[in-house]
Order: sequence, then C-alpha cells, then structure tokens
Amino acid sequence: MNKIQIQTLTPVHIGSGNMLQNNTDFVVQRSGDDQFIYIVDDRKILDLIGEEHLDHWVASIEKKESTVELVKRFAPKASIRDYTVERITCFANVGPNDTLKEIIHDGRGKPYIPGSSIKGAIRTAVLAEMIAAYADEDRIEEIAEKVVTVHKGRKIVSATEVEKDLFGKDPNSDIFRFVRVGDAYFEDDCMIASRMINLNIRNNRESLLDKDKAQLIEAIGLKEKSIFEMKIDTEYYYFAKRKYPQLGKLPENLQSLTALFASINNHTKKLVESEITYWQDIQKDGSEDYIESMEIILDEINGINGSDSCVLRVGHASGWRFITGAWAKYLDNFDDVVNAARPNNQKYSEYDFPKTRRIDEDSDVYGFVKLKIIE
Repeated sequence: MNKIQIQTLTPVHIGSGNMLQNNTDFVVQRSGDDQFIYIVDDRKILDLIGEEHLDHWVASIEKKESTVELVKRFAPKASIRDYTVERITCFANVGPNDTLKEIIHDGRGKPYIPGSSIKGAIRTAVLAEMIAAYADEDRIEEIAEKVVTVHKGRKIVSATEVEKDLFGKDPNSDIFRFVRVGDAYFEDDCMIASRMINLNIRNNRESLLDKDKAQLIEAIGLKEKSIFEMKIDTEYYYFAKRKYPQLGKLPENLQSLTALFASINNHTKKLVESEITYWQDIQKDGSEDYIESMEIILDEINGINGSDSCVLRVGHASGWRFITGAWAKYLDNFDDVVNAARPNNQKYSEYDFPKTRRIDEDSDVYGFVKLKIIE
C-alpha cells in the first residue's frame, strides 16, 4: 500500500447524519474575540447532576433551557470541559434555534474522511475523463441513451448502466475492486463550524447571496493534514483477468497512481476553470468573491509539478457538477437530463442548470483536498 498525504485546501464536511440542537446537544462560549462550540456528552452530564435529577434534565430539554444553566444548578463548580467532548472553532453567529450538521467520527471520536468518500470522488473523476474521451471520438451516443431511465413511474438520472459498461457489469467484475483506499483520520482540534449559504441566480435579485436555507455545519478546517493508504492492485487485476475475462478493462488512468493523479488533476482543473468562466459572465453581488475562491484552487492545481499530487473535491456542498463530474454536458439529450434531475424544471427553464452553488458566509467554498504520494 502507498502512503498518501491528504491536505484540506478548504473546509471539508462528510456528514454523520446527525443534527445537533443548540443548548441541548451543544453549547456556545466566547473567549475574547474567539467563539467556540462545545459538543455535550450525555454521560458526563448525568454523572454531574446525578440520576436522581434525570427528570429535571428532561424538563429542562422540554423547556429549551440551556444545558449550561442545568449544570450550574446541580454542579456549580463544573467547567464546560467537564461535560463536553469536543471543542469546535466557530466562525458564525449562532442563534438559539440553530442546529449543527455533524461531521462523521470514528469509534474513538476522531473526525475522518472515509476511504469510501475519497474512492467515490475518484471514481467520478475517472468516469468523467473516460466519457470525455468518448465525446472526443464522436461515440457519445453510446452513453446518452443509458443515462435517463424510468424508476417508479418517473424519469431519473443514473450513471449505473454507463458504469456497468465502462467499469464492469456487477460488483464482482467492477475494476474499482482493485482500487483500495483507506480512511484519513484527523486530530480532534481541527474542527470548525461555519454557516453554509447558497449562491443563487435569481432574476429579481441583484445579489446572488441567498441565506433563506442557511445551515450551520461542522467541518474539518483548511490546511489540515492526514495520512491514509491507497493502492491500485494492478498485479492482482491482471491475475484475475486471466481467470475471469468478464472483468472490466483497466483504463490507462488506472494503470498506476501517478497516471490516476494526473487524470484527477486534469478533471478538477477543467471543472474549476469552467466555474470561473461561467461566473465571470454573471455580474452580480457575490460572483466576484466566489470567482476569487475558485481562482485560489486553480492556482493550487496549476502549482502541481509532476504526477505525484492532485486536487480532488469530496464531500458535502461540492455541488452537482463536481458530485457527478459534469460529464452529462457532453450528451445530446442534456435537456432530458436537466428535466429529470431538477424537479419542476418548467419553473426554472429560464435559468441555467445548476443555478446554485454552496458557499459559506465569506464566499469560501467547501470540499477541496490535495493528495500527494509520499511513499
């Protein structure tokens, strides 16, 4: 297995699925100019107030009383560290009714980026590059007819049939069986919280900034590093291919890690450049700061020399184009893709697809990481 260093270029959120409630699941405390969110540990609370006061705790939650006030009543000498498990640097104002979208942690409580998330983003990049090659060879019609399918009476967009053709017809024959990616664990003090908003194109508004569905999210902060293991087991692949000819063909960009990283970097660069070009034509409040954020990422991509490093986007708030690889743009039936992918598309037919991007309140983006082979 190769050792890969992963560094966050922007905050990264991989969700646990939990939504934490202010004053119950977490509390907020200021220290000078800094603000921190502390995640409450229920077992520590119970130890401090005693089981005999459990009813008081339940009543406190029902009345939406702060956990801080509850502890003060029954354990006045306790500090906030005595009943919390994690401290998060917070860059947003937190309201009493706010919820925090929690990041995934392992059994030890450490935040991490799952290998499955990294591998999924890599799979998308490889797929997009392969389909781009089909478009260059005027073979894209072989892809188009398999993308929009009908499920339970409605049209949906799915890459399943395309991936079966390009990667293998089932999990046993899928070439990504031979791409092994481990989890990347980070230190406990790397967490931040920020408020995610939308960059939303609306003809009746001068500003693109849309806070109607703002969400407080926990994330691994920028410039944090970890090491994980990764390998493309080409030796085992060719051994298996001799015994099972039905295995998918191993494309050139999966012949080695350096070939893969070069392909990923090319894919990410094209998407970032297209984002910059697109938003340069939209002269509204919010576009300039977003473009600047993307230009910082592009500089990072262009600064890579050789094939031992790449920039990849992973996780929540990555947006439709990065999550899917944006390869659907090559299809002749892209209008059908949009109709299937965007509910009630007739209401938004005057707008490009997609019409929103997710950013934080400072117009910074989420999800970009840099991978580097170190061993």
